[in-house]
Amino acid sequence: MDLTRQQVLLHRIHQHELDRRTGDATELAVLSLGVQDNTSGSALLSFAARLAEPEVDDFVLTWSVRGAPHLHRAGELKAFSRALWPWSDADARARASRPKVDDMLASLRHIATAMRSIVTKPMTKGEVSAALTPLAPKQTIEPCRGCGTEHVSDPIFRLGALPAGLRILPEEKTVTFERVHGWPGVPRRTAGFDELVHRYLTLHGPAGPSEVAGYFGTTLRETRKQWPSEGLAEVTVEGRQAWLPEDVEIVDAEPPEVRLLPPTDPYLQARDRDLLLPDKAAQKDVFRVLGRRGAILVDGEIAGSWQGRVVSGNRFEVTATPYRPLPDLLPEAQFLAQAKGLDDASVKSD
Repeated sequence: MDLTRQQVLLHRIHQHELDRRTGDATELAVLSLGVQDNTSGSALLSFAARLAEPEVDDFVLTWSVRGAPHLHRAGELKAFSRALWPWSDADARARASRPKVDDMLASLRHIATAMRSIVTKPMTKGEVSAALTPLAPKQTIEPCRGCGTEHVSDPIFRLGALPAGLRILPEEKTVTFERVHGWPGVPRRTAGFDELVHRYLTLHGPAGPSEVAGYFGTTLRETRKQWPSEGLAEVTVEGRQAWLPEDVEIVDAEPPEVRLLPPTDPYLQARDRDLLLPDKAAQKDVFRVLGRRGAILVDGEIAGSWQGRVVSGNRFEVTATPYRPLPDLLPEAQFLAQAKGLDDASVKSD
């Protein structure tokens, strides 16, 4: 089967439930990998792109995929921790931004165990870091210009939070951890990564090991070692080799007219950005390293970028950067405003 780019995009939009056909937040397909969140509440906007009545209160926030904050279903957190546990020192070093640590897996296990023992009550990131540094392996500690001291490397610290069984309290302005009750301990080995590959390919497929490696923050070489030996069907996308789970059929669904996707929306997390948005200038606009923008999805294509801010206390102002003529964005902006508990919305172009 050779699929066109348009077929793949329409299929993914359907898999991401961007038609708002799902009514229950806990049943959203994107939660199979978690929904990335940040201090501006991006997860709520991702839910609003998929639900008529978005709600984020029933989920657990923690650092998980790539050490980024994600919302997860509470009942899946233990299995997710085992599936995300690195399977080798090389894999662990890649996920931790390649620190010069000889025995990375043992060091990560040491740090996660220490973090669990430290957080006996709600504690800020700074408090946990200060208590952890004297207990951590020396190779994991590095100088920090920001705080003028030395502490455990931030990527390693982030990797340790989930296996330590720590959740982030979303109501606190400063990153604050507390224990997940009934935690079974730091994983002894990886269990279930092949299931994560299937979940990625269900949402972001057809795709291959390179995209999966990029999504989970590891290397292509390490991902190929763990590539599932069964349950996948090989296809091509515009002549390029790719895979889908065998039980997933390509769906040619009608896309929604307009969706305003936040910068960290799951749809934008696919690693084949040339397929999502072939125009290089538009890629640089949407996928900025700093100050990333959201994407304006129009009839299945990214047709512009956007930023939002609250003005006058109760109005959500959307600033759009169009790549082509856009339809009326105000109804969708008003829907997002309502989801954020605001009274009104406005749209302008930059």
